Amino acid sequence: MKRKLLVLLISAFWVILSIFNQSCKAEDKAKRIDELMTYCYDADMFNGTVLVAHDGEVVYKNAFGYANFDNMETLKVNSAFCIGSIGKQFTGMAVMILKERNELDYEDKLSDYFPEFPDYADKITIRHLLNHTSGIPNWMNFSVFRARPGDFKDDITNKDIFDFLIQQESLDFEPGTKYSYSNSGYVLLAMIVEKVSGEPFYKFMEDNIFGPLDMKNTLVWNDTKPEIPDKTIGYSQFGEKDDYNILTSGAGSIYSTIEDLYKWDQGLYTEKLVSQETLKEAFTPGLLNDGTPSRTLGDSTWGYGFGWLLRKNNLENIVWHDGGFNGFNAIFYRELNKREVIIFLTNKGTPWQLYPVHDAVKSILRGESYKFPRIPIGIKMKNLIDENGVIESINKYHELRKTHVGKYDFSEDHLNSLGYYYLNNQRFIEAKVVLKLNVEMYPNSSNAYDSYGEACMLNGDYDEAIKNYKRSLELNPDNTNAVEMFKKINKKMMTIEK
Repeated sequence: MKRKLLVLLISAFWVILSIFNQSCKAEDKAKRIDELMTYCYDADMFNGTVLVAHDGEVVYKNAFGYANFDNMETLKVNSAFCIGSIGKQFTGMAVMILKERNELDYEDKLSDYFPEFPDYADKITIRHLLNHTSGIPNWMNFSVFRARPGDFKDDITNKDIFDFLIQQESLDFEPGTKYSYSNSGYVLLAMIVEKVSGEPFYKFMEDNIFGPLDMKNTLVWNDTKPEIPDKTIGYSQFGEKDDYNILTSGAGSIYSTIEDLYKWDQGLYTEKLVSQETLKEAFTPGLLNDGTPSRTLGDSTWGYGFGWLLRKNNLENIVWHDGGFNGFNAIFYRELNKREVIIFLTNKGTPWQLYPVHDAVKSILRGESYKFPRIPIGIKMKNLIDENGVIESINKYHELRKTHVGKYDFSEDHLNSLGYYYLNNQRFIEAKVVLKLNVEMYPNSSNAYDSYGEACMLNGDYDEAIKNYKRSLELNPDNTNAVEMFKKINKKMMTIEK
């Protein structure tokens, strides 16, 4: 009897010790993640909310920065952000719900729902739309929807996109022959959901997904422009207001919070919305007509399901998506084998700022070595120019490049982005100096000369503009923009001479 009691006590001891060790590990991971996120916030690399969970337990949750920089309203963990293309997985779920109810089929043709399309719609299935293999062009690539380069017109609707698409006489490729990411396909899926269900897309989502999962702070932005509690405002990486401004749905348009997205993550392990058998197909890479998996991200290991980027092998089973529109960017990353989820929502910056932060958090979760992300030099230079002026800041740039190469990311694109920030704000002196520095640092870059040429042209320095556009063409004879700029400059110079 005493021996049995001793064995039970020893077993209980090891169980308690194991729980204690797991708790210590979780606390250590939370501390490391907090140190990382605090560093990124202090370096002006992250403004937003973050949630990290493992095996159904939240490891870390926090908010950094401001929901609205105009009135300095601070962020909270329940602040609502536009989640961009992460919304595609919700559209995929809406289609799966209707499929499970036998109200549509993945092999239904686009022409079954929209006979307004040309005959090629007879070859496009709902499955093609879900997998981005339809050949329908991405509406975001067309200048007709732009107010100016980089900016979409306000209040674009699904109908606007639909009316444009039905005028397209051909596809980008034969349906099912290749993968090509198309927001247009998911706009059409949302419209199909409306046709089949007989109600607005935003209402269907509220009743059939957000409601059942108790996602009380999540909604589809729509033409009724509903009130969004704790809504954030979008800003560029350099602090310009760059808010969400369109009314499309299906490909994006959802506002949500890290806590609601965690409910979404946990709900996908249940059958509250659809069966696990139905859900399995969402996590299965689409196939091309020849039977091979469609691939994305320029990597043969990644596939695309129903609104999810996928990678599965002996070591991992990843389903994820990122999203971005104007100043909003987000990552929703799930590792199914470990029931891990990493959620980032931001309202200031670019998507490229998020990826190295995400990679570091992922390494912390797995107990691997990691580094703090390098600070984009464009952000640092913007702050230096604001404080010290442009000339002194150029000197500081060269000093940093010699002494802090491991701390800052000196990539060409970062200076280029800063130069265009000044161009867009008609601060031509700063733009010229910054973009000239980029040319000096990257003398073999056609794009650097092209950008500096544009700054010279807009500042009325036509001779210098021609010189740089010529150099850009020497480095890249296919640079059609440079050719067009030559024509514009010659026209301006002829007008001046008259």
